[in-house]
Amino acid sequence: MKKTKNPWRTLKSRLVYRNSWIKIRENQVIRPDGKPGIYSYLEKPPGAFVIAYEDNAIYLLKQFRYVLKKAIYELPAGVVKGKNYLANAKRELLEETSIKAKTWKLLGTFNVAPGHETTRAYAFLATDLDTSNIRIAQEGDESIIAVEKVKIPTLRKRMTKSQIVCGISLAALNLFFNHLYLKKKI
Repeated sequence: MKKTKNPWRTLKSRLVYRNSWIKIRENQVIRPDGKPGIYSYLEKPPGAFVIAYEDNAIYLLKQFRYVLKKAIYELPAGVVKGKNYLANAKRELLEETSIKAKTWKLLGTFNVAPGHETTRAYAFLATDLDTSNIRIAQEGDESIIAVEKVKIPTLRKRMTKSQIVCGISLAALNLFFNHLYLKKKI
């Protein structure tokens, strides 16, 4: 894609809030229409998301999410520390499910919500799985209820019935289904 000239101009930037996971930034800007304005956004580190696939099924976490006040299905995932996205994906899969994989493939990357946050997601396919010791592992801020092996037809049904509501998981699964389609497996 051809590089486009940035129509925005940043006059001043200030950090409004910070904790160990996020930063909120507020910028004084000149908008594309030439008028002054404020543009606020969330800065978050990248995340690694894992689609652990075997026997025409993937592994999903059922996890209680504080903001939604309910349990939802999502992919094993976590914040990337450093620049080795694959190592982080392997660590997250192992930490959250105790699953190990011999074969890994980066399916793609995408920005989560480019209008208001900086988060970039890295979606990995993990195959040749060792699932002999699946268990739920918790970190301090996690509330994983179950690790479920979900057959692809059931997964697709859950997706179309809005039973999977995590947008990042849905985007990563879209990359996964595109990968299967290109391999003529669906």
